[in-house]
Amino acid sequence: MTHYVILGSSAAGLSAVDAIRQRDRSGQITLISREPDATYSRVALPYILSKEKTMRQITLQGPDYFKANNVELVTGVGAASLDAKTRTARLEDGRDIGYDKLLIATGSLSRVPPVQGIEDAGVCYHWTLADTRKLAASASGGAKAKSCFVIGAGFISLLTVSALIKAAALKYTVVEIADQVMPQLLDQQGGRALERGMREKGIEVLLGDSVTALERWNGGYTVTLKSGRTHQAEMVVCGTGVRPNVDFLKGSGIELGRGVLTNERQETNVPGIYAAGDCAEGLDFLSGERAVHAIWPTAIDQGRVAGANMAGDSQTYPGSLSWNVTELFGLTSASVGEFRDRPGLEPIVFHNPAANIYRKLLLDGGRIVGAVVIGRAEHVQDLGVVQAMIRRRTDVSRFRHWMQGERINYGMLAFETVRK
Repeated sequence: MTHYVILGSSAAGLSAVDAIRQRDRSGQITLISREPDATYSRVALPYILSKEKTMRQITLQGPDYFKANNVELVTGVGAASLDAKTRTARLEDGRDIGYDKLLIATGSLSRVPPVQGIEDAGVCYHWTLADTRKLAASASGGAKAKSCFVIGAGFISLLTVSALIKAAALKYTVVEIADQVMPQLLDQQGGRALERGMREKGIEVLLGDSVTALERWNGGYTVTLKSGRTHQAEMVVCGTGVRPNVDFLKGSGIELGRGVLTNERQETNVPGIYAAGDCAEGLDFLSGERAVHAIWPTAIDQGRVAGANMAGDSQTYPGSLSWNVTELFGLTSASVGEFRDRPGLEPIVFHNPAANIYRKLLLDGGRIVGAVVIGRAEHVQDLGVVQAMIRRRTDVSRFRHWMQGERINYGMLAFETVRK
């Protein structure tokens, strides 16, 4: 009987459990989670912060699921090291767990920027449920909490601010080292549209600057910027991205790049060991280069492929595709695939500044390879069709004229492109 050990209980790990049980009902599964809380949707944490959802609503699986699938769940302790020769994972509490097949699905950790004093400042990050609870406590810290300074204007930090402003009426200032907000997901014009939405909510946005030092001051903080300016705030939030949680693998013999290097079967260089999700570095669907896409859909897909192959199947993953949709500051923001102009790509743009609606489709030789949309929910609801056309490398060159107005009938577009 095969013993499957899965390190990590979020999207990739749970997807792997389902895939294994579809093929092997009797094998032993041990699921190990560093977090003490029930398995939950990390992408839904902002809704806990804004009090729009409860823990029950964002819990992915409860005790009944693990009992029905005969899964041993170990919580509150993570992996400390791995011995691939003896097929043993050592946990942080000193326990050794043997395995026949192992999935590394340990996700990612908040990235700590090189800022003087940040390690001792007690700033708030936002990647775990514990982070969410700390944020909520800091924002509701009585009359003292009047202002919040946010380091970074990327996806995580802006989700956090968008949730915080619904729960705490503070003065918010956001600093970003790039010349636009959300530089990893939006082009410049899309960033400007989102920035406009932020300013309309009363948020001060500082671009092209960065934090160099943090110092405790009178119950709050003094924030020093590279430009020489200083700000005082009772609360500091840091959202400068995440990094794969792979430090415990050093010296294990598993090849690492930015994350755990995997092939199209989600296998590592060590037989019997697989990786999926935020900690895995596989192929990007469009470029064919190695990439880490720390997004929920990729984690689910990679976890499913890894679990299937751990149980004896022979499935392949075609590569990850950047894909994000979220509501921020009253605007719906989305991007899929490529989002920046480059030589060889043809942009098809619709822009209505008065309504703060912006859309760009990028074509490569007549095939859609990416899109950026800022607007209302109805403007992005069909982007799943765009994602499917990117995956299928659909040629839309005959229908360019359909893509220039405010609304696009994506369903009809997809139908016409496949009709004989």
